[in-house]
Formats: sequence, structure tokens, C-alpha cells
Amino acid sequence: MPSFSAVVTSHANPDGLRYVLGMLDGQTRIPDEIIVLVSGSPGCGFHQRPNLNDWGHAKRAEGLQMARGDWVGFFNDDDSYSSDYLAKMLAAAAGADVVYCGWNTYPNCTFNLGSSTSGNFIVRREFGQNVGWTSRRYEADGDFIEACRANGPLIRRIDEVLYAHNIQPWERYVGRTG
Repeated sequence: MPSFSAVVTSHANPDGLRYVLGMLDGQTRIPDEIIVLVSGSPGCGFHQRPNLNDWGHAKRAEGLQMARGDWVGFFNDDDSYSSDYLAKMLAAAAGADVVYCGWNTYPNCTFNLGSSTSGNFIVRREFGQNVGWTSRRYEADGDFIEACRANGPLIRRIDEVLYAHNIQPWERYVGRTG
């Protein structure tokens, strides 16, 4: 199984950060590395990064460059994931550059701007670092995915909702429709 780096971004949300870290620890396949980048005043004892007022994109870009796993995923302090998210995403990763799954807001996501979010995909680290996370605008998640797609990767899709955007805990999402 390939190694995996989780990049977790948080902005002054210690309860959400604790939830996401606990969720990662409870995965059926836990990450090999967790990189936590926070801004604001989280009160969690993590090193803070400047609040660049960019929805966490500068922190994700920094985390992508710091990552050492074969694969990288991006996690926010206000989202939730099924307990088998990572196992299913990595199982689909063989020979791919990007793997994405359905999510609660846009379950039929086809990688168009505004319908991708950082939590519904993982990227092969070397490929992602070569593409780079350069956008800082609100739609930067979609910009990164579109840049990946423009560079010709093999993309795999899991037709299952494994990620809930802005919903915690996961149990609140189960059974809802987007």
C-alpha cells in the first residue's frame, strides 16, 4: 500500500481540528503523516501560519510541498469523511495521478470549476508538487484540479459519497442527499 500524507488546515476552530484529527486516527487505513497548518488563535498548541484570508489555499500549497507520502489528501477543520475514505481512495490509486469521490454538495462532480473541493480528492505527491497549488482565489480547489487535468493525469473516480463538506460529524451526513 502506498504511503499517505494528510494535510489538515484549520482557522481558529479547535473543536473542528480535534474532530478531524480524531477522524483521521479512526480511519480503517490511517495516514502515515499528518501535517497540521493553522491560522488564527486555535488554542491547540500547533504552530500557526499567517492568516492569508485565502480559505486555506496558501496553507494547502505549503502542506503539499512539505508532504513526503506517495499520496497527499487535504482535510479541513469543518468537514467529515466516512471511516473507510482513505482505504477506498488508496485502493483506487494504483496507476493513477488523481483519485476523487462523490461528495455531499455535488455528488455528480466532473471536475469543473466550483464543483471540486479539497476534501474529495487525493493526488500523487510528485505529480501534485509538479503542478503546484498556485491559486489563492476562492475557487482555488477547482483551479488545482483543473491544472492537474490539463497536465494529462490518469484520473480515477469512486462513485460513492465518502466526504461531507461543512458537515460534522459524519453520522449527521449519512442518509442525506446533496
